[in-house]
Amino acid sequence: MNQKLNLKSLAPHIVAIIVFIILNIIMYWPLFMENKTLNQNDILQGAGANQDIVEYREATGEEALWTNGMFSGMPAYLINVHWSGELTRYIRQAASLWLPTPASQTFTAMLAFYILLLVFRVNPYVAIAGGIAFGLNTFFLISVEAGHIWKVAAISYMPLVLAGIILTFRKKYLLGFTLTAVSMAMEISSNHYQITYYLLLIVMIFGVFKLVDAVKNKTLPGFGKTIGILFLAVLLGIGANIGKIWTAYEYGKYSIRGKAELSSNTESSGGLDRDYAFAWSNGIWEPMTFLVPNFYGGATQEKISMNSDLAEGLRKKGAGSGQIKSFVNSVPTYWGDQPFTSGPYYMGAIIVFLFILGAFFVKSYVKWWLIAASVFGIILSWGDNFSAFNYFMFDYFPGYNKFRAVSMTVAIPFLCMPLLGFIGVQKLIESEWKENKKQFLKALGITAGLCLLLIGVSFVMRFRGAVDAQLGDQAWLVDLIRDQRASMFRIDTIRSFFFIIASGAILFYMKQGKIKKEIALLSLAGVLVADYIPVAKRYLNEENFKRDVKGAFFAPTEADQQILADKTHYRVLNLNNPFNEARTSYYHSSIGGYHGAKMRRYQDLIENHLQSEIGTAIEILRSGSTDFSELNVLNMLNTKYLKFGDQAGQIVRNEAALGNAWFVKKVKKVSSPDEEISVLGEINTKNEAVINSERFNISGTNFSDGTIELANYTPNDLLYKSSNSNAGLAIFSEIFYPKGWKAYIDGNEVDILQTNYVLRALEIPAGDHEIRFEFKPAAYYTGNKIMWGSSILLILLIIGSIVYSIKKQI
Repeated sequence: MNQKLNLKSLAPHIVAIIVFIILNIIMYWPLFMENKTLNQNDILQGAGANQDIVEYREATGEEALWTNGMFSGMPAYLINVHWSGELTRYIRQAASLWLPTPASQTFTAMLAFYILLLVFRVNPYVAIAGGIAFGLNTFFLISVEAGHIWKVAAISYMPLVLAGIILTFRKKYLLGFTLTAVSMAMEISSNHYQITYYLLLIVMIFGVFKLVDAVKNKTLPGFGKTIGILFLAVLLGIGANIGKIWTAYEYGKYSIRGKAELSSNTESSGGLDRDYAFAWSNGIWEPMTFLVPNFYGGATQEKISMNSDLAEGLRKKGAGSGQIKSFVNSVPTYWGDQPFTSGPYYMGAIIVFLFILGAFFVKSYVKWWLIAASVFGIILSWGDNFSAFNYFMFDYFPGYNKFRAVSMTVAIPFLCMPLLGFIGVQKLIESEWKENKKQFLKALGITAGLCLLLIGVSFVMRFRGAVDAQLGDQAWLVDLIRDQRASMFRIDTIRSFFFIIASGAILFYMKQGKIKKEIALLSLAGVLVADYIPVAKRYLNEENFKRDVKGAFFAPTEADQQILADKTHYRVLNLNNPFNEARTSYYHSSIGGYHGAKMRRYQDLIENHLQSEIGTAIEILRSGSTDFSELNVLNMLNTKYLKFGDQAGQIVRNEAALGNAWFVKKVKKVSSPDEEISVLGEINTKNEAVINSERFNISGTNFSDGTIELANYTPNDLLYKSSNSNAGLAIFSEIFYPKGWKAYIDGNEVDILQTNYVLRALEIPAGDHEIRFEFKPAAYYTGNKIMWGSSILLILLIIGSIVYSIKKQI
């Protein structure tokens, strides 16, 4: 057997895995040792949103492809649908060593970046330091704290995709194909297409540089062959997720990420509204938090010491200890351009230094690729603070207008900058010291010098934030807060200067021969840990972990229990921030919800009718009345209960709710969505309906009355019984969605009409009938079969690659 395959060669990889596991235990100690879980808002909201789906799965063993839990009904694809053909989940679990979430994502991120650096032929101990940097930066960990678990999963697989591409370009075709296909399958399965899109941007920039290189070296046939192999690998990865992609694409056209239908919406010609997409745009100087965590004051509100100058200033103004403690626990320290933030995107002062080092020491196209991608990502993150470029991207670059929170494009530099930095360390190790010593000192001087410059400039900076205006005429308090911001700025800048000098000294003395290489590299990793952990613990610490978080959050209130006593099918309106919470959905079918891709027409309904009717409902309650008969849109959505608190007396039954279905006597025909939503506000939905006759054929405008009731409800199948003496038009309090729903009257398929802008309607012939709605989308059932086949091919490919590699070693 080849002696290369021995314990000594495996030792660095074993060390890497052990180090990454230990660091995860440190970061998530309460998770591992105290049986606690992270209190993550998005995870809790997601649990509320998918509860009815989970309950249906547990009760029947089937998948609920439609949910009534949020926004009066929507496809469940982007909420919580299990795909039996998604075998890649077993690969994901194995890659993370079956660690609990979110430690599994952090470990995977570290390991993936470690592998990427190995592919770039970086020393394993340098690669360990790289894995630490990629997994412990605050962009990653703040996302973990917020519960953006699919986002961090997608980020964690990005390095593996790049590693597969690099191997393929090096003509390691089998290994490169396998790694690209498998990692791409895992990347897509994370279900965060925004991060995957940013990965595509990185790959496109890489492709441009490789194409130029191929033209220069006259190797275009080889370039074409590699592209073909990678195309097949990506195709296989897509195949393993085709159901997810198909359903998301299909739904996307009808969501707020699709084209607007109302002429009043001039900012959405096929994607999100521009204002919505750019709401979270980094300020021009925001990337300085890569170097100094408290450059902009940290999170929107920070906990400050009781011994701080701010606390002392409050004491001098006569504030009591209780008042001071309350204030310093949430000081508005952030003074940047974002509406609010959970914390800074701290890449690491050492990483910024190493990035500059890499710019000096890396000579190939890799340097320009990674610098170009990093700068591009930073510019994109500026959003409407650099509108000349970013509005052009939003309006014309394919797919870019489908995503919100453009500050998230920092995912690009957070991958590319440390990659160039650690490749730079490897080049430093390999370089001739006498010839390159000046280059090293330049890189160190630039980064450390920048910190010193910032300290000096801080004495003329004003540290003004938008929140200051909210403090009114309390100029003395504003001054204290600004002084606190300045202090935080200087302390962290000095801190960054120290870590730059410390890491620089380690590398300097290693090249001088004063420190052994292995010791120096382990020391570099140790200094990185010493830098990252304290900053990470500012935003992800013991306070974030609780026992039975879900149980406490979803404990049924008296109001919940009183509503649940009603066993009929209806909807509930939570009057407290209804369209930004999904706790209500845990127990009830909700008018509101919490999701980044609600249906476009429902969003139009919210903006044009529901918000105003909710305001009216509140005024009615304040007047002491419970007559909601004038709330025609809420009533057609079968809003049977209004909830304004958690106590038993804080719910109101709406006797005017129209129920699950009803017959109307009159139809108003319109010819555009604008007319449709306008007329909806003018009609009495109990007796009238509005239909766009340009899209849907209807036999007349006057219909007979009748009776109709819901006989059986499941998410994918609804059964009604009707009786009417003459031809009638039944309105169903169910959201219209054209992809997958079919209707049958006495077993015969009939066309579903869209009425009242968002609901379904059927023309019912005279007589007694059984009406059934079934949701059987081809995108799910056909897509799942393709996923099965592609996943099996992936697994066979992995097994084949392992067998081939072992045989090659013998």
